[in-house]
Amino acid sequence: MRFLTCTLAVSALLTITAAAAPAADPPDLILTGGRIATLDEQNSFVEAIAIRDGLIRATGTTAAIRRMAGPETREIKLAGRTVIPGLIETHCHAIGVGLSAMNVPYRDLRSIGEIQAWVQERAQEVPAGRWIQVPRADITRLAEMRFPTRDELDGASATHPVSLTSARKEALNGAAWKALGVEKNSDELSGAKIVRDDKGRPWLLSGGSQYIRKHVPRPEYSKEEKLRALKRVHDAYVSVGITSIFERALNADGWRLYQALKHRGDLQLRVTATIRQQFSSGKQVEDFTTKLCLTTGSGDDWLRVGPLKITVDGGIHWGTAHLREPFGPRRINFYKNETLVDPDYNGQLRYSVDQMRDVFLAGHKLGWQMCCHVAGDAAVDRILDALEAVNEELPLKDRRFTLTHAYFPVKDAIERCRRLGVCVDTQSYVYYRDARFINRIYGPNWSSRFIGVGEWYRGGVPVTINSDHMIGLDPDHSMNSFSPFLQLFIAVTRRDAYGNVYGEHQKLSRTEALRCVTTNAAWLGFDEGRKGTLEPGRFADLVVLDRDYFTCPENDIAAIRPTLTIVAGKITFESPKRSSSEGNR
Repeated sequence: MRFLTCTLAVSALLTITAAAAPAADPPDLILTGGRIATLDEQNSFVEAIAIRDGLIRATGTTAAIRRMAGPETREIKLAGRTVIPGLIETHCHAIGVGLSAMNVPYRDLRSIGEIQAWVQERAQEVPAGRWIQVPRADITRLAEMRFPTRDELDGASATHPVSLTSARKEALNGAAWKALGVEKNSDELSGAKIVRDDKGRPWLLSGGSQYIRKHVPRPEYSKEEKLRALKRVHDAYVSVGITSIFERALNADGWRLYQALKHRGDLQLRVTATIRQQFSSGKQVEDFTTKLCLTTGSGDDWLRVGPLKITVDGGIHWGTAHLREPFGPRRINFYKNETLVDPDYNGQLRYSVDQMRDVFLAGHKLGWQMCCHVAGDAAVDRILDALEAVNEELPLKDRRFTLTHAYFPVKDAIERCRRLGVCVDTQSYVYYRDARFINRIYGPNWSSRFIGVGEWYRGGVPVTINSDHMIGLDPDHSMNSFSPFLQLFIAVTRRDAYGNVYGEHQKLSRTEALRCVTTNAAWLGFDEGRKGTLEPGRFADLVVLDRDYFTCPENDIAAIRPTLTIVAGKITFESPKRSSSEGNR
């Protein structure tokens, strides 16, 4: 695709230079006898690769690479295994994952029955009267596709206050309502909305989470605890082949925590930091930038500032994504948004076009790459309206403005994105878990477009697939799975968790899907000349796989695991099951 700017001339020059290097400057590490996917413009495969000082020095045949070795060169014999470039996770929230893991371990609950069983387990572990908060279990993903009733929550525990958060509401049992002082059917809470069940009893709390926080304060952790927790998350990432991440919602404190992790030598993958802040004007962007003393590109090859992020609309899980059509009674009832009486309600929009134009223009002038949380297709329209206005004053095609999520691509919006150089980061796992709900509640037209990676890709828009990982440390059973190979499986097969296919035309080839987590992801961070491919001069970030991604049965793609993950020429993960045939010299 036109936006992949791997230059053959530079690669050829580097290869020649590497081959002609003096024998006194041998590689630190060579990998030989494998099937190495370089992902260059020709999608070339080679047998071997040489690494020195954290960079790829040369690729070629095993014989040619072995001739470069010196007495101290380490050799990893691949024994035919497949190697791919290091995988780039373009949307995660690793700090939040680490902090939540120090509280109650996450459980992937997929039905109301599983929720009840989990609550019963917790009730045996904590004293009576202590609050039990169910791990995030969106109603879009529950088998029943609804909130648990008050009776179902009471059946799980009558001795502990129980709360479940979904669709921006809290489902509470009787003990929880009693703890909040809401016992009579006529009781209210100031500043909150109580949704009552068909018996007239308080059931769902909307806009009143502050009342619960009085009983369940957020835990406080020391800096050392936070650093250990963050490293634990990174350990999980490298174990599945992730060598670079985009943190998508850091503040100044989060940036400093990453600086501390890097300073102590515990940063083992590359980080692009997205700084999230809500601005109401361009002047606020200017003031914030002056105070922060950072902008896109600040930092180094390990820890660098990326985009500035704002949130433009709501979410598809909450019933607040800004859509091109009204929600209508079926959708409003699904989310239990009974407070919405406007028949033309089509979701939230937090900014006017003029406000966004002011914010985007200020950020553009200051050198910021920018990105937006945007779920609905109408919200994408309004962002593009603002960007077109900015572009008339100051061209922005090279700024790589990014739409985060952009769940429902539309042909005219795709073409506008292509003209403006806008990129997309979206989540194949969200399709995996939520396409069934979209099909049932929104309809087939919406489910066929949902996470429409194929339409973005073939429309000439740089698109990446990622996890939006925010809770849990199990690669396959977190709130959003962060296994890149499960994400690749979904992109290639377009199958959801129930085996359904919505929008067959959205499928990608295996190579196209892999580019969405390598070359396209590198492009998103202005790193296309440094990572995303295995060519001389690039970072030596790579993954050795336990089976061939390109030829294994399609159903096996999700089960692929690394045997080695290498970042900057150093092994950051080694599988305990690594074959003894991958010996060292």
